[in-house]
Amino acid sequence: MAVKLKLFGTLRLRFRPWQREFPLEAPLRLKDFLRALEGEYPGISGVLLEEDELKPGVVILINGRNVHHLAGLETEVRPGDTVVIFPPGGGG
Repeated sequence: MAVKLKLFGTLRLRFRPWQREFPLEAPLRLKDFLRALEGEYPGISGVLLEEDELKPGVVILINGRNVHHLAGLETEVRPGDTVVIFPPGGGG
């Protein structure tokens, strides 16, 4: 099976394709999944992570549930899941 990944905001512009599927045989912790994305999206973990924590303002949903309300970076990503990532917002 695979994990569906969708990137939004500036991630959508910077990393293409912004929507794709990644094969996954067994569950992975979210932080390991994000590191694994580096192969396809060099620099993405630097945009999302800071010293093994999510950067302020980063929102990651797994199957529609915010990981801040689950186990954070320890949340398991399983085959068949959908992971949606929003970068920190900006503006003013």
